[in-house]
Amino acid sequence: MINWNPIYLDTYIPELPKFWTNSFNAVQREIDIFYDGSAGILLSPLSTTGNVSGAQAQFVTGVFDNLIVKKQFTNLYENTTTIDSDFYNSYVGIDSSTRDASTGGSLIENGDFIYNDLSEAYPKINNADGSIAFSTNQLGQEFRLLWDASDASPFTILTDPSVGDGTVEILSVTAANSSTTWIKLIAVDYDASWGMAYTVKEYAGTYTLSNY
Repeated sequence: MINWNPIYLDTYIPELPKFWTNSFNAVQREIDIFYDGSAGILLSPLSTTGNVSGAQAQFVTGVFDNLIVKKQFTNLYENTTTIDSDFYNSYVGIDSSTRDASTGGSLIENGDFIYNDLSEAYPKINNADGSIAFSTNQLGQEFRLLWDASDASPFTILTDPSVGDGTVEILSVTAANSSTTWIKLIAVDYDASWGMAYTVKEYAGTYTLSNY
């Protein structure tokens, strides 16, 4: 906005062009912040590579450096262009295939469990299948269990096949708790005779560990 205060009734007419030039140059500097001369348009929203010093504004929703600020709540914003198809297919698909324990060779698997060869990060298990064990040869492998509560039986998972004194460690989740429980296991130890042992890395909900 042009400031007319420097203009008086006794201001000489030859002085007016200088005043107008100075005033319009000031206006032009302000407009240049918002005006794209190459496109001939006013920019909305404002796009700048620098800072707008002393700016004040009201926002309903704004995105600043990939951070969404909406009223008083702040949420991380992330562009997602792919889906986790491994999780999706396990979740909507049928249970992962299981096999009988292998009793031949140097590795003797426990015949009280049926085994799932870990080939994905989200094995889906069915509590109607009986007690489940997992097989992998990769120390540090992580996987998160998906539940299919087909009946009222608890989910029973072999976590350590060689606790000692002929006992094994099992992890149990009741069918009722499976809808509010998630568990991520990680392979932490390998015995050449009995196979891999696992421990809980992350979880939410309710589970128990016991020996038998």
